[in-house]
Amino acid sequence: MKGKKLVTLVLCLIQITAPVAISADTLESLNQKETTLQQESQAISLEVQNALEKVNEAYQAVENLKGEISENEALLEETHNQISDTKETIARRKEMVAERLRQLQVNSVGDNKIAYLLESASIQELVTNLYAITMLQSAEKDAIESLDADTKKLQELEQEAKATQATLVSNQENLTAEAQTLDAQVLSLKEQLASNQNALASIAQSKEVELARIAAEEARAKEEAEKQAAAEKEAAEQAAKEEANKQPETPSKPVEKPSTPAPEKPTTPTPTPTPPANNSDNSSNSGNKVLYMESTAYSYKEAGSSFFTAMGVDLRVNPRVVAVDPSVIPLGTIVEVEGYGIALAADTGGAIKGNILDVHLDSEEACYAWGRRYNVKVTILD
Repeated sequence: MKGKKLVTLVLCLIQITAPVAISADTLESLNQKETTLQQESQAISLEVQNALEKVNEAYQAVENLKGEISENEALLEETHNQISDTKETIARRKEMVAERLRQLQVNSVGDNKIAYLLESASIQELVTNLYAITMLQSAEKDAIESLDADTKKLQELEQEAKATQATLVSNQENLTAEAQTLDAQVLSLKEQLASNQNALASIAQSKEVELARIAAEEARAKEEAEKQAAAEKEAAEQAAKEEANKQPETPSKPVEKPSTPAPEKPTTPTPTPTPPANNSDNSSNSGNKVLYMESTAYSYKEAGSSFFTAMGVDLRVNPRVVAVDPSVIPLGTIVEVEGYGIALAADTGGAIKGNILDVHLDSEEACYAWGRRYNVKVTILD
């Protein structure tokens, strides 16, 4: 009897400690994912900051170009006005020269020259007068040519200003397009950052579930270890007491003789009795509440199924979940299901009413293999 008790307790401890190791690995994986996402988020934040700085620089350059374009437009307008004024001056000068030439080239031009000759006191004075007339005509011609040169310079300046204006406008359009592209990049980075934050929140929730499960399993392991130690101590004390009270004429174990009417007992070892729903099994060594329930199975991989449970647990991350009627087993309860193991009561279902429990499995084939089971032992670990 003592040997059987010890074997049973050892098996219980193995069953309890194994899930703890599995949960710890899962928690480590979640921590790694969380660290990776946090690093990615930091990198994205730096990219967003750099992109925003580039956007600001681009828009500032656009504003500077707008100022240069405005100044160049003013220069263009001023140059255009100068060209117009110069052309008007040239036109007036040409009219004046033409008028003078007409006056010099009328029919009396010969008489005038003769008059100049006659009025001149000497040949030298006549030459001087004729030279003066020639110089006046040459000065008018030089003035007109100078105005023409100024007009050409102004026209060249106008062409340069127009070319500069076209370049400035093109640069402004390019910078504006670059700024808009950077805006789109910033928006995309912000969306990635928001997605990472959502993923981190989901991982944090999954970690809470894992930590709760680990705590429950460790508590149960500790409780079982304490009970094992107490049982061993009690057995040792009982053995010592029996040894001390042992006498030759009174064998201590004849009391087990009454076990000979065992033939009457076989009626009790019938398959596990079907207790009413929610009946506690007081024979449990752990002292936890035990229910005998009907059990079915489901999987998130079934068509139309969701990844998330009624409590928001992601079944792809934490598949060890059972669906229950919250009025029978409250959501958030840690349970041990016979043939399934330790799981979290985190889901509900339309067909899960009363004394029935739905275990989550990884595939539809596994659900078919599970089928519908009756009198499944369910231990409440909380």
